[in-house]
Amino acid sequence: MEMFRRALLPTDFSDCANKVLVYLKELKNAGLEEVILIRVINLARVVGVTSGFDIEAWIKDEEKESAKRLEELVDQIKGMGIKARYVSPIPAGDPVSEIVKAAEKEDVSFILMASRGKGILKEILLGSVSEGVVRRATRPVIVVKVKKKKGNAGCEPRVEKLFDRILYAHDLSEHSQKILDYVRHAALSGGKDVILLHVREEDEDYTVKLEEVKRELEKDGINVKIMIKDGVPHKQIIRTAKEEGVTLIMMSSRGLGFVEGMLLGSTTDAVVRHSDIPVFIHH
Repeated sequence: MEMFRRALLPTDFSDCANKVLVYLKELKNAGLEEVILIRVINLARVVGVTSGFDIEAWIKDEEKESAKRLEELVDQIKGMGIKARYVSPIPAGDPVSEIVKAAEKEDVSFILMASRGKGILKEILLGSVSEGVVRRATRPVIVVKVKKKKGNAGCEPRVEKLFDRILYAHDLSEHSQKILDYVRHAALSGGKDVILLHVREEDEDYTVKLEEVKRELEKDGINVKIMIKDGVPHKQIIRTAKEEGVTLIMMSSRGLGFVEGMLLGSTTDAVVRHSDIPVFIHH
């Protein structure tokens, strides 16, 4: 399927960033054919460095080392039966800008990246890049959540499979409706189990619309459970996902409900930042 055919996979070669690889076989079953890796040499690391530092030489060293490690990842992904290559020349600059630019240039179906969320300084950096990409990308983004192992022995994914049990956050808008095909395809590639969640902020006629969505998914043999909650949208989305054993939250970045249009910087940002569960965001 075109919706998951080509992925852009940013990496900084950390154990946490590379944990997204565990989901590639599952994504292959959902139609993934090609992975394009991108490593951005982050120039912010050398901003303000004292005189005498040869930035050009440093960039060349980073490029050489990055190319070697990218080739290793390419071989690893090809071993899964998936086409793979990396963005070349290796870009240097702001990671968010370069990732978003590459997604457009390579015409990818989606961006797949890791986030540890908020925490210590190192974790804030990885989280801030993923949040920045979510805000600025025009392509769908899957933000995979990972956690540090005990004893600081690397990272591990928070869920085994992405598509086992999906929470579809629907605010009754056209934008939320547009991701229906993604939800259907993901569910059929996994556990065929969907929680259809609506968080209401005022009295509204939501039943008819949600029942229509439910019937659309049930036609394909997908089990759908409608849930209506009151309260702060992002908190209810995250709470419901935990309580229901959800493995992926799927939502639109724009809509008509959920805090006046589900504006980036509000509900979507908050879910991406605070959820322990992977999040799919459609733009």
